[in-house]
Amino acid sequence: MSVSPQLQLNRLNQESPKCLDTAPAANMSNRMEHILQAMPSGIIIINGDGLVTEANPVAVELLGLPLEGLKWLQIINRAFSPRDDDGHEVSLKNGRRVKLAITPLTPEPGQLIVLTDLTETRLLQKNLSHLQRLSALGKMVATLAHQVRTPLTAALLYASNLASTKISAQSRARFQTKLVDRLNELEHQVNDMLLMAKGRGQDQGEAHQVSTIFDNVMANCEPIAEQHWCKLIRVDNSVSEFLANSATLSSAINNLVINGIEAGATLIELRGCETEHQIQIHVTDNGKGLDKGMQQKVLEPFFTTKPQGTGLGLAVVQSV
Repeated sequence: MSVSPQLQLNRLNQESPKCLDTAPAANMSNRMEHILQAMPSGIIIINGDGLVTEANPVAVELLGLPLEGLKWLQIINRAFSPRDDDGHEVSLKNGRRVKLAITPLTPEPGQLIVLTDLTETRLLQKNLSHLQRLSALGKMVATLAHQVRTPLTAALLYASNLASTKISAQSRARFQTKLVDRLNELEHQVNDMLLMAKGRGQDQGEAHQVSTIFDNVMANCEPIAEQHWCKLIRVDNSVSEFLANSATLSSAINNLVINGIEAGATLIELRGCETEHQIQIHVTDNGKGLDKGMQQKVLEPFFTTKPQGTGLGLAVVQSV
């Protein structure tokens, strides 16, 4: 039985929309599949029964085979190995660390799991933290070197005086006492820096008078001042006690005095005075001073105008 051309045309017109409807859907499915395979993160799709129905290459690389057809709980037991330091990530048995993001596939049953590999990121952060600790250690060592320089110089001068055969027994005993005092101060400085390195910081200290602080500074700086033809004098009009870390405060004043000596001062005065609510310590000298442009810069750590300077003297003073 033959079919008329008109009837064949009508049938084609009825079937064409169905073909046209399925083509875009197939193209969209292929496109989504390509996107899934190209994703830089691991993608896993779980159905309502908890079975893995699809996994992209990154997920396979992270978790290993097989994946599809297994329960997600089986994969967790096989591939994951949580550690105490995981934080917001989870460690895998292969040593990598991943971040999990789980999203329900509403309205369909199931879940979409995204695994982001953070192994390299955490390694970079660890290396950066290590470099920061090394930098902090370097600064601490530089600070310590600057802090101990003054009492060490004084101790060396006292030791050189002890080597002289021309001094009296009384002078020898006095130099020995001063040498031991400077070495004890060095020990205190090192202990303070160790406390800071451990993060415990420095306490408020003990009760002192300005006179005891000045005694310490004079013992440290007077022999150095004499070597540079500089006169170091003290004027103390305060009587009240105050809480302070003696070694730290003395070291800060030492830095000011040594700065004055190195700037060519021939007279440096230490003055303590007391007001109604304050005890003030002033260090003045007749040195050449600083330009206005330099006055702020000298307070920055490691900024120095001296060939052998560390740039920490005034920064330490400011921190105290």
